[in-house]
Amino acid sequence: MGRVGHLAGSGPVWLHKMAGIPGGTKAIPVPPYRIVGRGLLVALILTHAFFLWRVRDRIARGDPDFTAYYTAAKMLRQGRGAQLYDSTAQEQVQREFAPASDLRRGPLPYYHPPFEALLFLPLTYLPYTAAFALWNMINLGLLAGIAFLLRKCLPAFRQFPPWEMVLAFLAFFPVFANFHQGQDGILLLLIFVLAFASLVRHADFAAGCWLGLGMFKFHFVVPLALILMWWRGRRLAMGFVLAALAGITISIALVGWHEALQYPLYTWHIVSLPGFGRLPARLMPNILGLVSGWPVLEDAGGPIQWLALAASAGLFALVASMKDLAREARTFHECLACAVITALMVSFNTNSYDLSLLILPLVLLVDYAQQGPNEKGTLKSLLLPALPLLISPLWFYLWLRWEHTNLMAIFLLWWVLVIRREILRTGASAARGPSTS
Repeated sequence: MGRVGHLAGSGPVWLHKMAGIPGGTKAIPVPPYRIVGRGLLVALILTHAFFLWRVRDRIARGDPDFTAYYTAAKMLRQGRGAQLYDSTAQEQVQREFAPASDLRRGPLPYYHPPFEALLFLPLTYLPYTAAFALWNMINLGLLAGIAFLLRKCLPAFRQFPPWEMVLAFLAFFPVFANFHQGQDGILLLLIFVLAFASLVRHADFAAGCWLGLGMFKFHFVVPLALILMWWRGRRLAMGFVLAALAGITISIALVGWHEALQYPLYTWHIVSLPGFGRLPARLMPNILGLVSGWPVLEDAGGPIQWLALAASAGLFALVASMKDLAREARTFHECLACAVITALMVSFNTNSYDLSLLILPLVLLVDYAQQGPNEKGTLKSLLLPALPLLISPLWFYLWLRWEHTNLMAIFLLWWVLVIRREILRTGASAARGPSTS
């Protein structure tokens, strides 16, 4: 039996009303699964915190990815925007605050659009370690904001307090990886959630604007935006283009025309260099990593990459083809979940921390299942493929021990297919209408 609250008649009436307890009745007991679930969440968070403690010296040396953002912001503050994508200048700035790093031969490159560096500029007034800590505190605040937004949009989560949702987020390994690396995946997750909230209100133009603001990770935003443009039409496309153009304009103002025009080539050059900017394929949980991230295929080159491209295009087309179903209120959440997972799968450079975006599909599917007649069975079938993604020890093994996090792409692909099958089933049921006897 779970723990039971005090008798409703033993406290003020207003407290009973806030708790939803009628006067004179007993409080509803906390379900045992909630107690066990909270215990597991705390255990996973403590595991993550212990890992952070163990690598604190590495963080102080400037090894995390946060170094790249701090470098770019520092260069903007010094008036060196025109050198933002100069590797020599980047290395010079990094040696000012991270001279002891021994994990890389050159600078940790900044290859996001210039406008994102503005977000980190205020942090450069702090020493590196203090800035890293403050950025993680900001990320914690972003998670709280995400929890509030999701509770507002999804009825199934109104029974959970925001702090409990934040705990659940922190127990998810990809979210933790953002805190370990000082990455910006949680910021992008917030933008995706804001876009979803706008779509729920049928504010398609606003949704497009939010996605346009997320162009600092265009390799995820563009696939999702293209799918949503196809599903929702012109107003979303207009919002997206307008916000993206604003980001381009700000970037040109920061670095100048010449550097802005060189940016695409610079980015492609960085992500094409193994050990410098390109993540090894075996560590990418996407289609490219799943196809090419094996020792026997490392030297295959073009043919394998073309195979990965064809498979990515096929998955993209499969999800985009659900346009009619995406327009139905009863299946839109599932379709959006498929679209977000697909955006991660077809990207050319997906890292573990980028999978923090999976928070949105997870909560959408839980909310969908809670509305169905067979909520437990539906929830189990929809979340079974995602179960390995929720097990942090498995992530640590695939990441640190075996170095094959690309295997997570198998479960992501399976997940998309399971969700699509449920969408088709729901759509077929709706087409048949209620049965008559």
